[in-house]
Amino acid sequence: MLTISGKQIKHAMLIGIATTGSMSSSAPNPKRPIDPRAVVIGQRIRTKRELLGFTTEELGAMIGVTRNAVTQYETGRATPKPKRFEALAVALGTTTTWLLTGNEPDELARAQTKTELEALQMLRSLPLDRQQIFLDMLRGLSEAKSKK
Repeated sequence: MLTISGKQIKHAMLIGIATTGSMSSSAPNPKRPIDPRAVVIGQRIRTKRELLGFTTEELGAMIGVTRNAVTQYETGRATPKPKRFEALAVALGTTTTWLLTGNEPDELARAQTKTELEALQMLRSLPLDRQQIFLDMLRGLSEAKSKK
């Protein structure tokens, strides 16, 4: 049977600390638990970013952070400070209310006129694969009118 003295254990620990920077390289690094609310906010950020076609790097440049910071926001591992949160909302073309709650302002979520309501009803009646065609047609009409 092998016997190890207290002096040898101390020496082994010191060598371990010197070579690995910690007492034990196999000890798990305790992580702060992720707040589920931050995860939901992060999902909204990612959804808007992807809909707009931005990369994490592009969005980060727009709000003055790294792409890693954007990834941290999107996964809920970090939450933006209030000033950064406002910049995120502007860059993503939404409101801080929507980022926080998922609730659109009434003027964006609901049809304001009878014509808007009819267009919305038509869009919703189409199969998903045809909705994009409908939107492309409307976009084309809008662009043609603005060129005149």
